Parts: sequence; structure tokens; C-alpha cells
Amino acid sequence: MPIRCFCALLLLALTGCLGHGPAVEDLSGKEDLSFFKLQFVRGTRDGDRLTTEALISDSSSNLTLDMRFAVGSPTKLDSGFWHWTRNSQNFSGNISARSVTFLGGQDGPPSIGGSFDLINPDGLAVYRVNIPVTELKRQ
Repeated sequence: MPIRCFCALLLLALTGCLGHGPAVEDLSGKEDLSFFKLQFVRGTRDGDRLTTEALISDSSSNLTLDMRFAVGSPTKLDSGFWHWTRNSQNFSGNISARSVTFLGGQDGPPSIGGSFDLINPDGLAVYRVNIPVTELKRQ
């Protein structure tokens, strides 16, 4: 009985340590973007390819991430592009993966998550997006 209690407490403690931070971070530290929330992640798996779209927004602007993954061991980001409409201006660039977590979805839809850097046209990482492992809705 004590071992079961210990295991249950350990599982709860580990689950609590798996925080993902804010959905979007300004890497320069100049902006507080904590009010931006992940609205959805959707996508389609076709063999060893996974195409996804994620939307992060606040009440006035939308950040869209279009990503293509090569499913394997490990799953890797093949390509990614971001577009942010904010304050009547458009910003965009490429995406670089810091980490990717993929759950295959053999018994259901696949799930994807990770940490991604948004690269500006000058090649600099300007924002970081954190997506918790999320079951994909069909596109």
C-alpha cells in the first residue's frame, strides 16, 4: 500500500513539473505577451508526413504557424512559416524547432507539441512559441 501511494504522489509531482510556460515569449524581453493563448492546433498525417496549423491570439491579433513534420524517431520539423497580423501590421518568417514531441495516434488522432523559435527575415529568433502536446483536430 505505501508503495502505491508513493507512486501516485510521484506521478502527480512529475505531472505538475511539466509546465510549458507562456504560449508566446518575446525573446528580447521587451513585451509581455502572457495574454496570448493557444486557440487550436489542427493537422493531417499522411504516412511519414504531418502538416499542422496552430493559431495563437489575444483579443486583437492572430499568430498563425504552418508547420510540416517528418514523422520518425525522432520526429523533426521539416519546414515552418509564421504570420502575425498585429496592430494593423503583418510580420512573418520561418520557424525553427527547439524541441518536438509527437505521439503517433495509432488508436486515434496524432498529437504534437514542442518549443519553436520564430525567425525574422534577418535570421534572428525574435519570439518563442510553446505548444503543449495537443491532439490534432482535422484540418
